Amino acid sequence: MIVLLFGPPGVGKGTQADLLTKKFNLTVCSTGNILREEITRKTELGMAVKTFLDKGELVHDEYLFKLIEQFLYAYKNNSMLFDGFPRNINQAEVFDTLLSQVDLKLDAALELYLSVNEIVARLEHRRYCSTCGRTFNLLTNRPSKENLCDICGTALMQRSDDTEEVIRRRMKIYDRETHPLIDYYTEKNIYHQISARGPQKEVFQRIALILNGNID
Repeated sequence: MIVLLFGPPGVGKGTQADLLTKKFNLTVCSTGNILREEITRKTELGMAVKTFLDKGELVHDEYLFKLIEQFLYAYKNNSMLFDGFPRNINQAEVFDTLLSQVDLKLDAALELYLSVNEIVARLEHRRYCSTCGRTFNLLTNRPSKENLCDICGTALMQRSDDTEEVIRRRMKIYDRETHPLIDYYTEKNIYHQISARGPQKEVFQRIALILNGNID
């Protein structure tokens, strides 16, 4: 089973990816986490993409395609969930080509959705752990101990691009480049839109219902 989970920033893709991994035994490919790991390690790739992320811009495709190709060959025998990739039509077409190279195909494209104002409120309160990558939200998913990661105890940080100005700029990019994916995957009869409003467990139940009903 190969599943794509996409949507605007702040709708909880990472959290839902974690829940889906446990429920359906999926291997998760989160380009955001992979790239942030590169930044934390201060690799050449990490320093190159940091300038894009700090401005709220999308990372150039050449970096992403290399990561995706390596991931597919490494986990081609696993069920997989792709979190946040592809983000536009060109990436979707290349993704289909990369999948076919390892005799795979996408089974479901799931879009999580929230209004712009809801997304701004969420992201301004988002925090992450630079050690293990776990994400929290001071409004909807607070850590057990204030400003400390529940998993490893590391002090939580706010991403440099989680400001209202940058968030709204990212939303404009999303509407322009990612929204057309709806038509692309609707034509393939694998697109589903899911409301990201409400408790995490309710959102997860909406996703699980679709996967249970559409995928063997």
